[in-house]
Amino acid sequence: MPSRRILIVYGSTYGQTAKVARFVADELTAAGEAVTLVNAADLRRGVELPRGLARRDFDGVVVGASVLYNRHQRSVRRFVRAYRDVLNAVPSAFFSVSGSAANRDEAKVAEARRAVAELLRQTGWRPALTETVAGAMAYTKYNPFLRWTLKRMAAKEGAPTDTSRDHEFTDWEQVRRFARAFAQALPSDAVVAPLAGV
Repeated sequence: MPSRRILIVYGSTYGQTAKVARFVADELTAAGEAVTLVNAADLRRGVELPRGLARRDFDGVVVGASVLYNRHQRSVRRFVRAYRDVLNAVPSAFFSVSGSAANRDEAKVAEARRAVAELLRQTGWRPALTETVAGAMAYTKYNPFLRWTLKRMAAKEGAPTDTSRDHEFTDWEQVRRFARAFAQALPSDAVVAPLAGV
């Protein structure tokens, strides 16, 4: 069976979502798929998408973003709005990375799911697969005010407060299952039609 062509577009502010996107790409590549990985922020900077991003060039699309202040990255929201019809026409999946997904409090985990639901509601995208993934506390990458604020919040919730290092909560086995589930959802003889430009 020839390799299926997968596009992964992600938004990452402090690096954990990029790390998750690369992990998904590596899993799919190891399974024999041909993967193109694109940072959504590059689209805003004028970087051209691979081969103009024609739908006929990809058999499936995965989009990933992190949640900051209860919203996903603007670059990802812009991408999804621009390509909503295409994303609804091809096999697609979305993963959302957040601190809330790592919380032991079910109400906080529900916040992570609400952020996903809100993105999908606002954009009209209907991915076949969605996943909320625990992120990281990247204390060493935060500005002083954000570091101080998050340390106080972490102390109240019993989360790590050592700001001299970063703390990763991502369940890599969960991410692996997500990648495999997406690969299994793709048709084995995927043939797709053109995707309009952004």
